[in-house]
Amino acid sequence: MALFGNRNNPQPSIVHRTLDAFSVDVIQWEPKNDAEASVIAHKFETEDFPSGSQLIVGPAQMAVFVNNLTAGNSLNEPDGGNAQMAVFIGPCRIKLETGETRFAPFRSLAHALTRGDSAYHSTVYFINTTFMNELNWGTTAPIVVEDPKEEVNVHVRAFGLFGAHIEHTDTSIAAVQALRFLRKVVGTRADYTRDELIGFMRAKILEYVPTLLAGSVVDRQISVLEISTKLSEFSDELKNKLTPYFDQFGLTLDNFSFHSINVPEEDIAAINEMKIERKRLQKEAEGKAMAMDIESEAISRKREREGYTYQQEQAYNVLGQAASNEGTAGSIMGTGLGLGMGAGVGVAIGGGMGALAQNMIPQAPPSGSGQAGTVPCPACGKPVPKGAKFCMECGTKMPAAPVCARCGYQLPPNAKFCPECGAPVAPPAPSVCPKCGKPVTPGAKFCMECGATL
Repeated sequence: MALFGNRNNPQPSIVHRTLDAFSVDVIQWEPKNDAEASVIAHKFETEDFPSGSQLIVGPAQMAVFVNNLTAGNSLNEPDGGNAQMAVFIGPCRIKLETGETRFAPFRSLAHALTRGDSAYHSTVYFINTTFMNELNWGTTAPIVVEDPKEEVNVHVRAFGLFGAHIEHTDTSIAAVQALRFLRKVVGTRADYTRDELIGFMRAKILEYVPTLLAGSVVDRQISVLEISTKLSEFSDELKNKLTPYFDQFGLTLDNFSFHSINVPEEDIAAINEMKIERKRLQKEAEGKAMAMDIESEAISRKREREGYTYQQEQAYNVLGQAASNEGTAGSIMGTGLGLGMGAGVGVAIGGGMGALAQNMIPQAPPSGSGQAGTVPCPACGKPVPKGAKFCMECGTKMPAAPVCARCGYQLPPNAKFCPECGAPVAPPAPSVCPKCGKPVTPGAKFCMECGATL
């Protein structure tokens, strides 16, 4: 069969026992040294065996017999059967029926007619079924993996052990696995060594492990800094994923494990710097949030102590902004409009605020009351309603009325005590020195002319 190599003419290496012009061949492979013992698959040196040849399969061996006599398949048939391809598991001794005559002169004549080729071509492959364990594997180049927690690419190296064998104990799949191995791995080689098979399996591991490892890290959301604590879990998971890949080449993966999964120091340093920066930003944000909470609590306690709410405070702000609006036609008109808006807001949020706003709006004096609700303009002397910021006659800005230092209540002129809380009112600072009569700077505590205490 062209599947397993070129046809060879019978060689003297086969054992012959001649009796009455008949030839019986014994087909057997026994490694004589360590080099031969390291061969995994061996194509027997001789082909085209005569019928009645004895196939001897030793312990820890499988024999694949290929013959083009008739179509069919068998496993351990008593006499070899009329099989095109048969697999025999040792130890056993099988009598082969190949279609080739055992009578040497007739066989020689048949080969002469076919120019040296047998009309019934047959071949035998021996397969070593010993278990190969404790085999080392390791990545030759770093695997680029995205850390799912730190969201940064790191370079990972992995090392470990594996073991495999060609299935022979499970007779239901032994024949299929042996043929897969010969077709997809051995090919046309006469001898396929253990080192070649180990190199083939390592190449397959390095072909699949980077993708499987990176996928497992992402799927399980495990940081590369935590992998070293989960080597056993990763070993079992990747063994289950690698088993189907080995199976398609007729190989059974017995074990697969990680000894170490490590990351370069520079990658670890970069990840640690990112973690430190993230913690710093988190603490900074927490500190700002805590400061805001403390400030909010302090403002809330202040409002509670002074007897107003947040809504009332906002109404005060509206009143202040409206009253300070100087862009309208006429100062007093702008003032009145702003205070009117404040009164409207006060009504909307409650009767109390409405009353407060109404109390803040200057009221015209009742008829017959004279000028009790006015103050004289310091420039022109004309009466100006209390609370107005500008004189309606000359436009001079009115001086701010004094307020109580304790409660902030607006004091009447020349008051010595606050009518709201009863606190004494400090006398106004003199504008001239009481000793020398020289003008003094507002707010000064001593006269710059004579040094007298003000």
